[in-house]
Amino acid sequence: MLAKLNLPSKLELIDYELFNSFNIKCYIKRDDQIHGEISGNKWRKLNLNIEKYKQGKYDGILTFGGAYSNHIHATAAVGRDAGIPTIGIIRGQELTTTSNATLKAAADAGMQLIFVNREEYSWRYERDYKELLRRQHGNVLVIEEGGANYLGLMGCTAIVAEIDIEPDYYILASGTGTTAAGVLLAVNSEKVISVPVLKKGDFIRDEISSLLTIAGLGEDEIAEKMQQLTLATNYHFGGYGKFNETLISFINEVYKDTGIKLDQVYTGKMFYALCDLVKKGEIPDGSTVVVVHTGGLQGTSSIAELLHFGV
Repeated sequence: MLAKLNLPSKLELIDYELFNSFNIKCYIKRDDQIHGEISGNKWRKLNLNIEKYKQGKYDGILTFGGAYSNHIHATAAVGRDAGIPTIGIIRGQELTTTSNATLKAAADAGMQLIFVNREEYSWRYERDYKELLRRQHGNVLVIEEGGANYLGLMGCTAIVAEIDIEPDYYILASGTGTTAAGVLLAVNSEKVISVPVLKKGDFIRDEISSLLTIAGLGEDEIAEKMQQLTLATNYHFGGYGKFNETLISFINEVYKDTGIKLDQVYTGKMFYALCDLVKKGEIPDGSTVVVVHTGGLQGTSSIAELLHFGV
């Protein structure tokens, strides 16, 4: 059984000098505190997929991820705690279960890790490849990379449902765009700022549009929703998992001033973007903003010596 989940997650007002100086009322949705290992948007995207597993006659869960995948880490922890066999197809034939802390934790949690080359990994969305994997591994429930499917999308709508204020903006980091799509689907007139953490993050706009189609929205409804979306694509710091001294110093400064822990892959880049957009006036003075903390703090273990807080 899963350990107790802290739901709904807290919504806290951030006391930060920059925001105060621009009369910005900024709240943070503490999805990072949902669970010690299965936190943030990873739980949101897995939740309904796990319910589907329970309702079906599956032999296990199979999913996909890279070497530092928070989704792989979370799925392995769910499998361990709920007694569900899990398999992870990992991009990078050269990797092993001890290549980094994320993969080691997944293996220690009981996940079977299968390392494949980049070409084979690129087949992950193809029906024939999924059928091949089922023939090899039994009647597994296949969950897309990052939980990027209909159930993952609908799970993320709960973020908005749990909030009892009406902000002007939501802002969050994006890898696949699923969480942003879920938030966008659930909001009324609020604007949503997605901060892609990949170097070429423009594709996320198409991914979000496709997910809204899967959710059943018509063309006009999707067009209206997409008008509420802004992609802040200039804050990737060189690409997925990349960072520099500026980002690390910023993460440490935010922790010192607010006590909020951020990571170098997702939330640090998102919060940096938020501050820059406030300074530039792209988030106007007097706005109310909700920051979605999507978790992923276990990813800081690889740079713990650079940070002023524990993982």
